[in-house]
Amino acid sequence: MMVKRKILVPIAFNNWALTDVNDNRLTKEWIDHRMGIFMKYTCRSLKAQTNQDFTTILQYDQRSEEHVLNALKQHDPLPENIKFVPKNAYNKTLEREIQDYDEVYFARIDSDDMYHKGYFEFLKNHQPQEDTEALINQYGYFYDEYSDKVATAKIQSPPFYTLIYNVAEYLEGKRHPVKGHLSVHSLNHELLEPRNYVQVIHSNNMSTSFENRYIDGLIEDENEKNQILSNFWG
Repeated sequence: MMVKRKILVPIAFNNWALTDVNDNRLTKEWIDHRMGIFMKYTCRSLKAQTNQDFTTILQYDQRSEEHVLNALKQHDPLPENIKFVPKNAYNKTLEREIQDYDEVYFARIDSDDMYHKGYFEFLKNHQPQEDTEALINQYGYFYDEYSDKVATAKIQSPPFYTLIYNVAEYLEGKRHPVKGHLSVHSLNHELLEPRNYVQVIHSNNMSTSFENRYIDGLIEDENEKNQILSNFWG
Protein backbone atom coordinates (compact mmCIF):
# COMPACT_ATOMS: atom_id res chain seq x y z
CA MET A 1 0.00 0.00 0.00
CA MET A 2 1.23 3.49 -0.88
CA VAL A 3 2.52 5.40 2.15
CA LYS A 4 0.89 8.82 2.49
CA ARG A 5 3.56 11.38 3.34
CA LYS A 6 2.99 14.94 4.54
CA ILE A 7 5.63 17.65 4.12
CA LEU A 8 5.21 20.12 6.98
CA VAL A 9 7.34 23.28 7.24
CA PRO A 10 7.24 24.70 10.79
CA ILE A 11 8.66 28.24 11.08
CA ALA A 12 9.09 30.30 14.23
CA PHE A 13 8.20 33.85 13.19
CA ASN A 14 8.36 35.73 16.51
CA ASN A 15 7.25 33.21 19.13
CA TRP A 16 10.69 32.83 20.78
CA ALA A 17 12.24 34.84 23.60
CA LEU A 18 15.67 33.37 24.35
CA THR A 19 17.67 36.16 22.69
CA ASP A 20 15.07 38.90 22.92
CA VAL A 21 14.76 39.89 26.57
CA ASN A 22 13.36 43.29 25.59
CA ASP A 23 10.54 41.80 23.48
CA ASN A 24 11.56 43.76 20.38
CA ARG A 25 10.06 40.95 18.28
CA LEU A 26 6.59 42.04 19.45
CA THR A 27 6.90 45.59 18.11
CA LYS A 28 5.33 46.88 14.90
CA GLU A 29 8.75 47.96 13.57
CA TRP A 30 10.36 44.54 14.08
CA ILE A 31 7.38 42.66 12.66
CA ASP A 32 7.03 44.90 9.58
CA HIS A 33 10.74 44.54 8.82
CA ARG A 34 10.82 40.79 9.38
CA MET A 35 7.67 40.27 7.34
CA GLY A 36 9.35 42.06 4.45
CA ILE A 37 12.37 39.76 4.74
CA PHE A 38 10.14 36.68 4.91
CA MET A 39 8.21 37.70 1.81
CA LYS A 40 11.37 38.61 -0.11
CA TYR A 41 13.22 35.37 0.57
CA THR A 42 11.52 32.48 2.38
CA CYS A 43 8.01 32.95 1.02
CA ARG A 44 9.37 33.40 -2.49
CA SER A 45 11.33 30.17 -2.09
CA LEU A 46 8.23 28.34 -0.84
CA LYS A 47 6.15 29.59 -3.77
CA ALA A 48 8.89 28.47 -6.17
CA GLN A 49 8.85 24.84 -4.97
CA THR A 50 8.16 22.53 -7.89
CA ASN A 51 6.00 20.38 -5.59
CA GLN A 52 3.38 22.49 -3.80
CA ASP A 53 1.96 19.56 -1.82
CA PHE A 54 3.20 20.85 1.55
CA THR A 55 1.98 23.05 4.38
CA THR A 56 3.96 25.82 6.05
CA ILE A 57 2.87 26.93 9.52
CA LEU A 58 4.44 30.12 10.87
CA GLN A 59 4.01 30.60 14.60
CA TYR A 60 3.66 34.09 16.02
CA ASP A 61 3.33 35.34 19.58
CA GLN A 62 -0.37 35.98 20.12
CA ARG A 63 0.46 39.23 21.97
CA SER A 64 1.56 40.65 18.61
CA GLU A 65 -1.40 39.40 16.58
CA GLU A 66 -2.64 42.84 15.52
CA HIS A 67 0.80 43.85 14.19
CA VAL A 68 1.26 40.51 12.39
CA LEU A 69 -2.14 40.66 10.69
CA ASN A 70 -1.60 44.30 9.70
CA ALA A 71 1.83 43.45 8.29
CA LEU A 72 0.34 40.64 6.22
CA LYS A 73 -2.14 43.08 4.68
CA GLN A 74 0.78 45.04 3.20
CA HIS A 75 1.70 42.08 0.95
CA ASP A 76 0.03 39.84 -1.61
CA PRO A 77 -2.33 37.25 -0.08
CA LEU A 78 -0.60 34.01 0.86
CA PRO A 79 -1.45 30.73 -0.87
CA GLU A 80 -3.54 28.29 1.16
CA ASN A 81 -0.52 26.13 2.03
CA ILE A 82 1.28 28.96 3.89
CA LYS A 83 -0.41 29.87 7.17
CA PHE A 84 0.34 32.25 10.06
CA VAL A 85 -1.09 30.97 13.36
CA PRO A 86 -0.74 32.13 16.98
CA LYS A 87 1.49 29.95 19.13
CA ASN A 88 -1.44 28.78 21.25
CA ALA A 89 -3.17 27.37 18.13
CA TYR A 90 -0.08 25.75 16.59
CA ASN A 91 -0.44 22.21 17.95
CA LYS A 92 -4.10 21.89 16.95
CA THR A 93 -3.35 23.26 13.47
CA LEU A 94 -0.43 20.88 13.03
CA GLU A 95 -2.41 17.85 14.17
CA ARG A 96 -5.22 18.71 11.77
CA GLU A 97 -2.74 18.95 8.88
CA ILE A 98 -1.06 15.58 9.47
CA GLN A 99 -3.84 13.36 10.87
CA ASP A 100 -4.80 11.79 7.53
CA TYR A 101 -1.22 10.77 6.67
CA ASP A 102 1.05 7.83 7.51
CA GLU A 103 4.29 9.77 7.92
CA VAL A 104 5.38 13.37 8.22
CA TYR A 105 8.58 15.14 7.21
CA PHE A 106 9.20 18.31 9.24
CA ALA A 107 11.43 20.49 7.04
CA ARG A 108 13.02 23.04 9.36
CA ILE A 109 13.90 26.52 8.10
CA ASP A 110 14.05 30.03 9.55
CA SER A 111 11.81 32.84 8.32
CA ASP A 112 14.66 34.53 6.42
CA ASP A 113 16.32 31.64 4.55
CA MET A 114 15.58 29.60 1.42
CA TYR A 115 15.42 26.01 0.21
CA HIS A 116 16.21 24.85 -3.32
CA LYS A 117 13.02 24.87 -5.39
CA GLY A 118 13.30 21.11 -5.89
CA TYR A 119 13.84 20.22 -2.23
CA PHE A 120 10.24 19.39 -1.34
CA GLU A 121 9.94 17.30 -4.50
CA PHE A 122 12.98 15.39 -3.26
CA LEU A 123 11.40 14.96 0.19
CA LYS A 124 8.16 13.71 -1.33
CA ASN A 125 9.99 10.96 -3.22
CA HIS A 126 12.74 10.22 -0.69
CA GLN A 127 13.24 6.59 0.29
CA PRO A 128 14.73 6.69 3.80
CA GLN A 129 16.77 3.95 5.44
CA GLU A 130 14.60 1.90 7.77
CA ASP A 131 15.83 3.65 10.93
CA THR A 132 16.35 7.19 9.56
CA GLU A 133 15.05 9.92 11.87
CA ALA A 134 16.59 12.99 10.26
CA LEU A 135 17.99 14.36 7.01
CA ILE A 136 20.77 16.93 7.39
CA ASN A 137 21.68 19.53 4.76
CA GLN A 138 25.30 20.52 5.40
CA TYR A 139 25.89 22.06 1.98
CA GLY A 140 24.37 25.23 0.63
CA TYR A 141 25.14 28.89 0.03
CA PHE A 142 25.49 32.17 1.90
CA TYR A 143 23.83 35.21 0.37
CA ASP A 144 24.62 38.75 1.54
CA GLU A 145 21.77 41.07 0.63
CA TYR A 146 23.92 44.19 1.00
CA SER A 147 26.74 43.25 -1.34
CA ASP A 148 24.54 40.92 -3.46
CA LYS A 149 27.27 38.28 -3.18
CA VAL A 150 26.94 34.51 -3.00
CA ALA A 151 29.42 32.01 -1.58
CA THR A 152 29.34 28.26 -1.07
CA ALA A 153 28.63 27.08 2.46
CA LYS A 154 29.27 23.98 4.53
CA ILE A 155 27.79 24.06 8.04
CA GLN A 156 28.61 21.04 10.20
CA SER A 157 25.44 21.33 12.30
CA PRO A 158 23.10 23.47 10.21
CA PRO A 159 19.61 24.76 10.99
CA PHE A 160 18.53 23.09 7.74
CA TYR A 161 17.36 19.60 8.65
CA THR A 162 14.25 17.48 8.24
CA LEU A 163 12.83 15.27 10.99
CA ILE A 164 10.91 12.12 10.05
CA TYR A 165 8.04 10.66 12.08
CA ASN A 166 5.37 8.03 11.84
CA VAL A 167 2.22 10.16 12.20
CA ALA A 168 0.44 7.81 14.62
CA GLU A 169 3.52 7.77 16.88
CA TYR A 170 3.87 11.55 16.68
CA LEU A 171 0.24 12.09 17.64
CA GLU A 172 0.76 9.72 20.58
CA GLY A 173 3.58 11.96 21.82
CA LYS A 174 6.79 10.59 20.33
CA ARG A 175 9.46 13.27 19.83
CA HIS A 176 13.07 12.96 18.74
CA PRO A 177 15.42 14.36 21.42
CA VAL A 178 16.45 17.58 19.65
CA LYS A 179 18.08 20.29 21.77
CA GLY A 180 19.67 22.64 19.28
CA HIS A 181 21.04 21.98 15.81
CA LEU A 182 24.10 20.05 17.04
CA SER A 183 21.95 17.38 18.68
CA VAL A 184 20.41 16.34 15.35
CA HIS A 185 23.66 14.46 14.66
CA SER A 186 22.85 12.14 17.58
CA LEU A 187 19.74 10.91 15.74
CA ASN A 188 19.86 8.23 13.08
CA HIS A 189 20.48 10.52 10.15
CA GLU A 190 21.38 10.79 6.49
CA LEU A 191 23.68 13.54 5.20
CA LEU A 192 22.40 15.07 1.96
CA GLU A 193 25.03 16.13 -0.57
CA PRO A 194 23.29 18.68 -2.85
CA ARG A 195 23.46 22.38 -1.96
CA ASN A 196 19.87 22.62 -0.77
CA TYR A 197 19.80 25.89 1.20
CA VAL A 198 20.64 29.58 1.12
CA GLN A 199 21.37 31.29 4.43
CA VAL A 200 20.59 34.98 3.98
CA ILE A 201 22.74 37.53 5.80
CA HIS A 202 20.93 40.76 6.65
CA SER A 203 20.67 43.37 9.42
CA ASN A 204 17.97 41.54 11.36
CA ASN A 205 19.59 38.17 11.93
CA MET A 206 22.47 39.26 14.18
CA SER A 207 24.99 37.18 12.27
CA THR A 208 28.59 38.09 11.65
CA SER A 209 29.55 39.74 8.40
CA PHE A 210 29.43 37.89 5.09
CA GLU A 211 33.24 37.94 4.86
CA ASN A 212 33.52 36.14 8.18
CA ARG A 213 30.97 33.45 7.29
CA TYR A 214 32.70 31.78 4.38
CA ILE A 215 36.26 30.49 4.07
CA ASP A 216 36.33 30.22 0.30
CA GLY A 217 33.91 29.58 -2.51
CA LEU A 218 32.89 33.13 -3.45
CA ILE A 219 30.92 32.97 -6.70
CA GLU A 220 32.70 35.50 -8.91
CA ASP A 221 30.77 34.94 -12.14
CA GLU A 222 27.61 37.08 -12.26
CA ASN A 223 25.69 34.68 -14.50
CA GLU A 224 26.53 31.72 -12.27
CA LYS A 225 25.44 33.68 -9.20
CA ASN A 226 22.11 34.61 -10.80
CA GLN A 227 21.53 31.02 -11.91
CA ILE A 228 22.15 29.77 -8.37
CA LEU A 229 19.71 32.26 -6.86
CA SER A 230 17.06 31.46 -9.48
CA ASN A 231 17.15 27.85 -8.26
CA PHE A 232 15.97 29.08 -4.86
CA TRP A 233 13.59 31.96 -5.47
CA GLY A 234 12.32 31.00 -8.91
